[in-house]
Amino acid sequence: MSMNDADFRSIMAEYDEIREKNSRLLEDRKREVLEKLPQYKELEDEAALAALSAGKKSLEGDGDALTELEKELAGISEEKEKLLKAAGFPRDYLMPIYDCPDCKDTGFRGSEKCHCLKQRIINTLYHQSNLNEILEKENFKTSDLSIFSPGILPDIRQVYFAAKDFIKTFAQSSRNMLFLGGVGSGKTFLTNCIARELLDRGYSVVYFTAFRLFELIADNTFRNSGIEEKNDFFANIYDSDLLIIDDLGTENTNSFVAGQLFNILNERGVRGRSTIISSNLALKSIKDLYSERSLSRIISNYELYYFRGEDLRMKKKG
Repeated sequence: MSMNDADFRSIMAEYDEIREKNSRLLEDRKREVLEKLPQYKELEDEAALAALSAGKKSLEGDGDALTELEKELAGISEEKEKLLKAAGFPRDYLMPIYDCPDCKDTGFRGSEKCHCLKQRIINTLYHQSNLNEILEKENFKTSDLSIFSPGILPDIRQVYFAAKDFIKTFAQSSRNMLFLGGVGSGKTFLTNCIARELLDRGYSVVYFTAFRLFELIADNTFRNSGIEEKNDFFANIYDSDLLIIDDLGTENTNSFVAGQLFNILNERGVRGRSTIISSNLALKSIKDLYSERSLSRIISNYELYYFRGEDLRMKKKG
């Protein structure tokens, strides 16, 4: 499951489209400003003439020409900002527009892949391209704790506080979380909230339902593929900034699945990478299905949170 040339070209074509879209948007803004503020064009012409004059003086040996130009352009820039502000425009309205300011929508920072490109590759490799659509609907801004019953609301508030602290300390620590609770108790929604926040901060996130994760692992393990392809597949599972395994226990569990889960927990622990697991199972069932050593790994390295209460999805419908 390595990134083939066609997929990579498709991703890079998306960057071309993003740059073109933002370029058109900036041109539209410029036209809007110039129609409303003819004085702005006069200031732009003044800056161009000043640069031309300073260049000529510099060629003629004037050592102070560029320093004086700097001061003059700073003054013109200040006048521009005043004009925009007085007309109700934001001060950065005519600055270059980027979806990802870190790489300026190129996908690369120098010779290194930007975090946004790495995430696009992850989304393509693991068919989680619909994750962004889900996270638009399920995030901290759309969360509504009032849907929880008064009796469990204090506990839920504590879990949400822990989740926000997990995000706040993400760069400094490799914490792990285990969410346990019944169907529809809010576990998946909160993992999506965390995923959205960390993606927005430039971290790589790989999300799987347990069923899909072990299905892909089995396919990659037993299919006749090369070593490089296998390594590519496991690289992000082991090394992404955050791995989310949702609904552990809904897959067909056997000795292969149990062994793979332990390998993931162990490998990510060794590499200091964070993992969030959600499950409807009790701890005893996790031990019975996935072995005592997996449970021991979880208990010793994961913060455990219980989600009590009714099925929120049924409550919303009802």
